[in-house]
Amino acid sequence: MTDQEVQTITIDDVTYPIDDLSDAVKELLSLHAQANEMMIGARRQAIIHEVSVTNLANLIAQKVKGDDSGDDAESEAA
Repeated sequence: MTDQEVQTITIDDVTYPIDDLSDAVKELLSLHAQANEMMIGARRQAIIHEVSVTNLANLIAQKVKGDDSGDDAESEAA
């Protein structure tokens, strides 16, 4: 026999074995876990987008101010 930990959920300081819960509750737990993973993914995407917007704004500001850092010279040389 293998040692398997019993998965539990604690609600209002009461711990319930997941195996003893109804199929409907198990489905809700699965949906909750999926929604939580999607929320974390959305937060990561939001951070990536925020960094992109900030970097693009900085690039726009540099271009408007005429600080091309040699980009145009490289384009003309090509």
